[in-house]
Amino acid sequence: MSNSGRVLLVAIDASTSAIIERGMADGSLPNLARLRERGVYGPLGSTAEWLAGTPWPSFYTGSLPPEHGFLFHLQWRPDLMRHDRPSPQWLPLHPFYRGFGHYRRRVVAIDVPITYGIQPDEAFDGVEITGWSSHDKIAPTSAFPAGTFRSMTRRYGRQPIILDIPVAQSVGALLKLKDGLIRSVAKQTALCESLMTTEAWDCLLLGIGAVHRGGHKLWDRTSILGSASPNDLAAYDRALHEVYLACDEAVGRLVKLAGTGSTVIVASLHGMQENHSRFDLLPLMLERILSDGRTAASRTRAQHRVLGGLRTLVPIQLRTEIKSRLPESIQDGLSRFWRPHDRKDWARTSAFCVMGDLQGMIQINLKGRERNGIVEPGAEYQQRLDQIAQGLMTWVDYDTGEPLVRRLARGNELYPEVTDRKIQPDLIVDWVRTPAARHRAITSTTYGTIDWPLPGKPLDGRSGHHTELGWLLAVGEGVRPGTTLQGAHGLDLNATIHALLGLPRPGGMRGEPLPELLGTSRPKSPQQPA
Repeated sequence: MSNSGRVLLVAIDASTSAIIERGMADGSLPNLARLRERGVYGPLGSTAEWLAGTPWPSFYTGSLPPEHGFLFHLQWRPDLMRHDRPSPQWLPLHPFYRGFGHYRRRVVAIDVPITYGIQPDEAFDGVEITGWSSHDKIAPTSAFPAGTFRSMTRRYGRQPIILDIPVAQSVGALLKLKDGLIRSVAKQTALCESLMTTEAWDCLLLGIGAVHRGGHKLWDRTSILGSASPNDLAAYDRALHEVYLACDEAVGRLVKLAGTGSTVIVASLHGMQENHSRFDLLPLMLERILSDGRTAASRTRAQHRVLGGLRTLVPIQLRTEIKSRLPESIQDGLSRFWRPHDRKDWARTSAFCVMGDLQGMIQINLKGRERNGIVEPGAEYQQRLDQIAQGLMTWVDYDTGEPLVRRLARGNELYPEVTDRKIQPDLIVDWVRTPAARHRAITSTTYGTIDWPLPGKPLDGRSGHHTELGWLLAVGEGVRPGTTLQGAHGLDLNATIHALLGLPRPGGMRGEPLPELLGTSRPKSPQQPA
């Protein structure tokens, strides 16, 4: 089969442009550097600016967060008054490439993050593997067509990347994680090479999850629990870059196999930086605000002691390994137990935090929307939001006085162009971009002081966390070497793949084809996502 018109997309998920650029410049990422010399490179905006969990569903559905509705792997259900795992039954998400068979374009898709397995009513021409070696998993590993899963796991193993362990770990455990991530890249690459040579394909998408997990756990030494030898610390400091090296090698092998007639895109839909999340303390901050500061500091300290005692009864690594082998319904029940967002007296709860892991997300217990709502729509709803917003802005670092909150957004005001909206948080908290682990305590002149439970450590064990800025590197017949990409967004990548394959875009799909990848001129006023 001719290579002409084929598209290969390799996503080095949640990689950061600073490391990529440094590696291309110093020669440690030679395959990416060679692509840069031949093609176009530049930043890629994303919907992670306000909602860290949304870039992948936004990309593959060609829609904005209030249109597709996905926020996190456990999501608030106002009809059930609890958090529930998204599923095709109540939150359908349809990747664009599954419709390519209607146009006689065959697809191979491997570990596109945050996707369900193929549903019975989906007509799909190709091979797809979901949730195998991705960082984010919203459903069990599955493969299409039937029989693919068994043969794949027999040859390459069941899950190269398992569930994240959400606490600081020993340096030995983190170095073991690094080795496992490098092996996962090798397994994904070998699987992809096999499918590239045995399957016909017009569009191939591969999501490499190793850098995503590595960025969270290997960013800096605040992820390390306990002491470590100088040699182990030096090995840890090299660990994340070694995962990048494995990805660069994978790119070189896959680009060679794709052939000279293919358009090759290597990208990350969002990035990584030092962990600035104060998400885990938001429930305590909100409790103080709603009680006008009457919640005693002793109660806050007691809550930390009780939670810490419960967690130490079962070591976190053992707990995570056991959890990863359990049915999803039991996994989710355990998540609710360890993160008690749903155990509330709803008759007395006017507002609450919803689950997430970076930005803070607050929901009003609203009549007519929440099954047990108590806050009246209109004036009372607005007054409660104003009270919370004003209260959040009073919190600062205990030692420096630096504010904790960078800015706030009302969920129903984001993306005003969207008319048919799925539920979004009523208030979203964007934290200041300084490392959260530096806190000894946080304080408010109105609401008192809350100790940082683990001084010098991120509360979720992640030294790195997300930033909204990704990057894109591409080569192809329509790409002029040395071009700089400007003003691009992850939604544009979806539209560009359609254009490269000569396919019509479904009605309502957002984003515009990137002219730098098509050999065309950029319009003077290109339409960009809000």
